[in-house]
Amino acid sequence: MAGIDIFSAPKSVIADGLEGKVILIYGGNNLGKSAQATRFPKPFVIACEMGLNGIDGVPYAPVTRWSDFKSIVRQFTGATKEKAKEMYSTIIVDEVYASSIYCQDYVCSTYGDGALTMADGDTKHNLYQLYEKEYFRQINLLVSAGYTVVFIAHAQTDSQTKFISPKGDKRCMNPIIDKCDYVVYLKSNGVDAEGRVIKSSAYLAQTNEFFARARIEYTPTYIKEFTAENLTAAIQEGINKKREIENATVTSFEEQQKLNSVEELNF
Repeated sequence: MAGIDIFSAPKSVIADGLEGKVILIYGGNNLGKSAQATRFPKPFVIACEMGLNGIDGVPYAPVTRWSDFKSIVRQFTGATKEKAKEMYSTIIVDEVYASSIYCQDYVCSTYGDGALTMADGDTKHNLYQLYEKEYFRQINLLVSAGYTVVFIAHAQTDSQTKFISPKGDKRCMNPIIDKCDYVVYLKSNGVDAEGRVIKSSAYLAQTNEFFARARIEYTPTYIKEFTAENLTAAIQEGINKKREIENATVTSFEEQQKLNSVEELNF
């Protein structure tokens, strides 16, 4: 039977490891966000702002407009995908709200009837919906290709509630946050007795103070010393516990993608 058969539908499964997962890491300055992100396997940085100062030997591309972003994604997922996959596993977007602004500018200039900002009302289009579709068309290409996508964000504190969340216009950031499998908040631990910076701690569950989350509920909610390796271990621990406690089916990303694929109809 062509198309979808509800009577023999596949069962959803969980992909092992980091492939195809989306992680957002945010916090204040000098907490190791970019430095640790570049320690994930075979990284490439889409540099929408220069957060690589002091980090040596990491391949990157400076981006100043949305067409640059799309060109990079096309190289990762198009005709050169196989070559790119041999070289890179982790795509880091640094900084995520800067990339959002480039996408906003593109949407306004393309669909906004001359609108200069997303807030302008003199347009026949819903610019926020178009923005969301345009942004995630690109991110979904990377995820579907099996890359780990890591967003780097700054933190902002609400002036009234004092609640801490990723920085940026909520109407543009919330769709990005909703897509993330893990939102990791970093908190400073200050310096030691000799004045050396102590590695920051990571949180993966929301509190009254800040936003954070993990899609798999068994993921450790606190990492005393934030490193790429410790975050990877925490993510894998959550997956392993899901398998052990709930007898969940855990498979490779490739197998998960095969189950999610649907036969295209030739009209």
